[in-house]
Amino acid sequence: MAEVARPDPVEVPSAPAEGTPEEGTPAPVSAPEESTRYEDIACCEICGEGDWDDDNNIIFCDSCDLAVHQVCYGAGARNIPTGDDPWYCDVCRFSGNKRGGRSAKQECILCPHTSGALKRTSDSRWAHINCALWVPGVQFLDPEGRDIIHPFGVNEKRLDLICSLCKQPGGACIQCKAPRCLTAFHVTCAQRKGLHMVEKEKDDHVEFVAFCEKHRPGGKAKRRKREIKW
Repeated sequence: MAEVARPDPVEVPSAPAEGTPEEGTPAPVSAPEESTRYEDIACCEICGEGDWDDDNNIIFCDSCDLAVHQVCYGAGARNIPTGDDPWYCDVCRFSGNKRGGRSAKQECILCPHTSGALKRTSDSRWAHINCALWVPGVQFLDPEGRDIIHPFGVNEKRLDLICSLCKQPGGACIQCKAPRCLTAFHVTCAQRKGLHMVEKEKDDHVEFVAFCEKHRPGGKAKRRKREIKW
């Protein structure tokens, strides 16, 4: 059965203090401590958020423990099993990696990382959902379900870019949004590095904007101030 994030952490009272209190003096009692459950601190692998609601739970793959929102993952996570039936992410399901194997790995065609939320591509390979969202020219043949990633609209020159973070060729990099900055990086490398990445809602689409560390919004003016010497 797929695990679902739930609130209400269990309170575990502390052990009573050692020693016997004097007669008529109440024994000191430590404040109860709250135990932390994995479900309460897990964040969605795709959006990075930990909030959830009844219509959009965070669910966990019963094999590799991948945590995703149902809406973020799309097809394959809309109807989670009930009872003792497990839920598996697409990688574990297609790889036959079930019941805690934790070894299923598939190469993303858009970056060098093998872990994370991946979906099948239109040519039977694999790509991260996040890579498909961020790399220009990539699309989902099932946009609502974020399923069947179609990568063949990517500009060929983007495939020749070298990631400034991992220094590895291959995949398809995005570039810093700052004017005249050509710094390139893989989507997953940028997310792991903590670069400034935002989704801006436009009238009829969502614009994905990323900045390199040098051009992180809010930090440029400070760097210039330190560099100028009068």
